[in-house]
Amino acid sequence: MVQAVEAERARRARWGFLSGATMALGASLSFAAARAGILGGLGVADLIFARFLVAGAIMLPLLVRWGLPTLAGIGLRRAVILTALGGAPFALLQTGGYGFAPLAHGAVIAPSTVTIVSTIGAALFLRERLGPTHLAGAAIVLLGIGLIGWDGIAQSTAKSGERALVGDLLFFASSLLWAGFTLLLRHWRLSALRATAVVAVLSMVVSTPVYLLWVGTGHLMTLPLGTLAFQGLVQGGLQGVITMVAYSQAVVLLGVSRAVLFPAIVPAVSVLVGIPIVGEIPAPLQIAGLVLVTTGLLITIGMFGRLRYWLRARKR
Repeated sequence: MVQAVEAERARRARWGFLSGATMALGASLSFAAARAGILGGLGVADLIFARFLVAGAIMLPLLVRWGLPTLAGIGLRRAVILTALGGAPFALLQTGGYGFAPLAHGAVIAPSTVTIVSTIGAALFLRERLGPTHLAGAAIVLLGIGLIGWDGIAQSTAKSGERALVGDLLFFASSLLWAGFTLLLRHWRLSALRATAVVAVLSMVVSTPVYLLWVGTGHLMTLPLGTLAFQGLVQGGLQGVITMVAYSQAVVLLGVSRAVLFPAIVPAVSVLVGIPIVGEIPAPLQIAGLVLVTTGLLITIGMFGRLRYWLRARKR
């Protein structure tokens, strides 16, 4: 009986780790694509429009199948709350921050805030146990994030001045929304796929008419359609569907306090992704941060503990 419980726990941990890793890689790739889209002539509003139009169109058939009137059994109140926390408002705050503050600010403020707020919330409201190993791993992750963004923050703050503070506040606000989304997803014990479908469709219903009324169809026709379509597939399909489902599944399988460390490693993964895509070679400080973030994550999810257990079993 005990062995069966341990085997099931190990299976959930493996799938949770795979889901979290998928989320981190998908978010990093979509972020790199968004940078390319802006360089290609798109604006922040265009990216959000493309993201939720495609994501909503993909998830609408599933939502209809599960029950559109009941919003897949989630209900209108909870669906609206989840959408406000993890849908279009969150995306607008997060991407809008880059209009005021540089990349390095968002790469440090957002994951750090999500990790700290969600971990505290998981302990206080969800009664998740935070052992010494867990807390030590989270601290190492936060230290690594700081090293990754230190150079960029030090250099860009002098250039951006007070505008950077506005962007920092937007990053902080978006992170609070995402932390709330994470905690409620776990608290309400919702299906990852159903929650993603509800957020994607409701965000599409809200953001599409607002975008068209705001910028007009004339602006839409002037955009490079090939670039817009590509961004729709990446931001909507990869980020809006696959990444959201993977993250939600990690929350279900691992719990909030462990799952939130995967968004925290996105800056580190972005450093690696940037090497082949944009040719940016990480600085020594960024490499040190990458090592710390990876080590802290492995400590927190118990990877080193399972490795020691496996080595001991091999010696017997």
